[in-house]
Amino acid sequence: RNSSRNNSRNNSTGRGEAVMSQHITVLLAAYNGASYIEEQIRSILGQTLPPDQLLISDDDSTDGTVELLVRLQAEYPSVLRLVAHKREGDYQDRWDQVPAPAMNFFWLLSQVSTRPGEYILLSDQDDVWYGDKIQVLLGEIKELEAERGDDHPILVHSDLEVTDQNLNIINPSLFAHNGTNPYRNTLAQLLVENPVTGGAVMLNGPLAAYFQTPPKCCFMHDWWMALTAACFGTIGFVPQALYQYRQHGDNSLGAGTKAGVEQAAERLNRQKEVEKNYQLMFDQADAFLWQFCDRMTGEQKETLTAFLKLQRQNPLKRALTIRKYGFRKTSVIGTWAQCVTMPGKNEKIRE
Repeated sequence: RNSSRNNSRNNSTGRGEAVMSQHITVLLAAYNGASYIEEQIRSILGQTLPPDQLLISDDDSTDGTVELLVRLQAEYPSVLRLVAHKREGDYQDRWDQVPAPAMNFFWLLSQVSTRPGEYILLSDQDDVWYGDKIQVLLGEIKELEAERGDDHPILVHSDLEVTDQNLNIINPSLFAHNGTNPYRNTLAQLLVENPVTGGAVMLNGPLAAYFQTPPKCCFMHDWWMALTAACFGTIGFVPQALYQYRQHGDNSLGAGTKAGVEQAAERLNRQKEVEKNYQLMFDQADAFLWQFCDRMTGEQKETLTAFLKLQRQNPLKRALTIRKYGFRKTSVIGTWAQCVTMPGKNEKIRE
């Protein structure tokens, strides 16, 4: 579904009045973000539709981030709340299975209400939101709820501007920048490629209910959330860029720029990294199958199982499976490279 950013500005008063009774929470995972985090926090709290709560979890920063957050909390005591990221039980550090930034977000998600009428946004510490970001995403998610019911799990996300560390625009669209397609959101498509960026996301309470326990393994939290929404709910997309995605040397994950032939050539030159990423992708799929197996349809389980079997297939058989189930990447070249560069695995896939 498409929303118009310009229309939302023209009708901002009416839409804002319609949704002010809803509860909006922004989750911000912080780590050594003193250089940029204050600018981001002020962009969040200065929204045309401000959040009811900004929940921040710091991951043991050592650069003065905590002291800065304490000062800002005193400035916004009714909205900004700091929580300690507890590394215990399911939330212990597991870098080889769940990256630390993802675990921080999963911890934050365990602290929110999952009732209908609750809306949750994720925020990186170094971006800058445009003033109507919350308003536009909420308008989109409310339209989808009107069609499917407010208890239906929904995730919406938007485009974003890619900038340098000084917010000079590198590309006005992330999807044009990295050559991906935001409308590729079926389960089969999302198993091989994730177009959802965490900082672009809003989800409702019923979808947040699926994230009260962290996964055994995931590539990153936004990919896991997209898989979950595709499997059990609905994914909506707003084509406008609603925030500035700052690129700098300390990003956990940056915005890629290579696609097509150039991307395929690069894959062959960095085979070890490619193999590691594929292994994480398969481990994520395996963890997803086992965590949600009892809730899946037979067709969904068949799709997951077929995807996991790609590891044991030769390139020709792999190509046939990809065609049958739709495990295609955005580009034809990317899909071809997937057939050739995907590492093999001899162990039996669990049925």
